[in-house]
Amino acid sequence: MTEVCKIQPGGRPVPEPTDSPSPGPVIVRYLTGTEDDRLFAGRMMVEAFERKLVHATSRGSLPDMRDSYANSLRERPPEFYERHLLAEYNGEKAGSCVLRYHGDSELFQDREEDMAPVGCTDFCGLELLNKSRKEGIPTGTCSINHLAVDSCFRRKGIGKILLNTAEKDALRHGCSVMDLWVASNNKARLFFEGQGYMVLETDTGCCCGLWCMTGVWVSPFLL
Repeated sequence: MTEVCKIQPGGRPVPEPTDSPSPGPVIVRYLTGTEDDRLFAGRMMVEAFERKLVHATSRGSLPDMRDSYANSLRERPPEFYERHLLAEYNGEKAGSCVLRYHGDSELFQDREEDMAPVGCTDFCGLELLNKSRKEGIPTGTCSINHLAVDSCFRRKGIGKILLNTAEKDALRHGCSVMDLWVASNNKARLFFEGQGYMVLETDTGCCCGLWCMTGVWVSPFLL
């Protein structure tokens, strides 16, 4: 049995974030199309989805996945980069968060030239993984595609600062709900629940089908 749950802050509309303590050495900015930014964002994406990507392809394909994602960030419109938050700690890239809003499907269109140079087996695995993505974001909802902090910079409050910045961005876009998908045994679930998020709904899917697509047997939650 697999479950998917939806969580938003306290089960209420997204609140106006309170003034938080000075982030000190942490700043959050938008991603740029520079190679350094793109490669870092690619590495964070791989860290966020490593288990799923290894299941879909192989561990040896992870560098190609990173580079393919980095390529997909080239030459995009300004609004695209504003969906990608990048945290720096004392001037070093430390974490990233990707947001999506209603109507963003055109903004995030896949491009053939960005595809990773993978074989037939890996390609089929990636196609199955893509099938697991939930399409269509409701009006008034900000969906967190992923939030990841570099392992060298964890336990410094960077994840909280990224989430707080994401919530402020959601408010600027007129959103009252934030959500994301995460496996029930993923420690990220505890992080979001610790920030006041809660399960609002459960969706049960085919366990075997989910395993084929994502390599996840246990309950993935929509937070």
